[in-house]
Amino acid sequence: MSHLSLHHITKAWGEKIALNDISFDAAEGSFVALLGPSGCGKSTLLRTIAGLETADGGTIHFKHSDITHLPPSQRKLSMVFQSYALFPHLNVRENLLFGLKARGEDKHTYAARLDNVSQLLELDTLLARLPSQLSGGQQQRVALGRAVIANNTLCLMDEPLSNLDAKLRQSMRREIRALQKKLALTLLYVTHDQTEAMSMADSIILLNDGRIEQHGTPDDLYNNPASIFAAQFIGAPPMNILPLQQRDNHHYLSHLSTPVVEYRAEALSLGLRAEDIQLIAPEHAALTATAIGAEYMGADTLLVCMLAGMAEPLTVKVPGMHHFADGCEVGLQWSAARQYLFYSASGKRCAHAEPNMFASQKKYAV
Repeated sequence: MSHLSLHHITKAWGEKIALNDISFDAAEGSFVALLGPSGCGKSTLLRTIAGLETADGGTIHFKHSDITHLPPSQRKLSMVFQSYALFPHLNVRENLLFGLKARGEDKHTYAARLDNVSQLLELDTLLARLPSQLSGGQQQRVALGRAVIANNTLCLMDEPLSNLDAKLRQSMRREIRALQKKLALTLLYVTHDQTEAMSMADSIILLNDGRIEQHGTPDDLYNNPASIFAAQFIGAPPMNILPLQQRDNHHYLSHLSTPVVEYRAEALSLGLRAEDIQLIAPEHAALTATAIGAEYMGADTLLVCMLAGMAEPLTVKVPGMHHFADGCEVGLQWSAARQYLFYSASGKRCAHAEPNMFASQKKYAV
């Protein structure tokens, strides 16, 4: 059953369309990530759900009630801002209790709720401190605590970890996910970091220029991208996109004589993930490339190479540490089952042509 439901939400700033016909449902107790690049509309969408912005069109339903035109104070939801929005002159105890006091909630519940939240978030020894006396991670916990103490079932988070260093972000990701599960919160989490979305969320709404590009599980977005945008935004490094050469109804890669696919269509591009490509001896390969650079990442080495006739480089993820001399020749192959086809002009997936792709007898796709 949908806990939160948006229907055809639109929002424009003058001639700029910030939200373009946004519709989705969030189940009760689910973790939904709103993912996308800067300027795609994800924070505007979150603020519209919170009531901090007004939608130009469409409706928002929460717990089966229309909240589209309700003020923020009446929407019965919590929000955690990117800046934490803590009051610098109030200590941790007063910051946590501020919302309860502002809403005029029962004073007799304050002590029990404060005790519960402060222990849950390990803030019980910090209640007398001011925000300036806290680390970034501790300030983040106070912001989370202020949202949790309200006992709302829906929580909105707007890039809450962006001010933290990489190590602390990783530990806070686990803490937020554990907290969301323990409290059975319905959580909408805005981020531009696909690692955060993939590791934390039950489902991801990928936004692009104010519209939903794809909505699905992390596994679905990674293994079944709906477009070139989705394929390159999800996964690191981004998926390789190789334009195919069309001759009649056949589409060829580089100089190869065997077509990748037979399909009566406009120009197509082949998508390959770096981790799905294997290196083989060039003398045994139907497809070879020239190495132009390598990046050692610890667990893997990213080899950047050029195929003959291609304008864009190809990235291959090789397990472990490897050294490649610039200009050396490498052989490439990959599984035919791990190839993707996209329309070059629109960028949309051409999935119905993928069953027609050929597994090369010459072993570039096996």
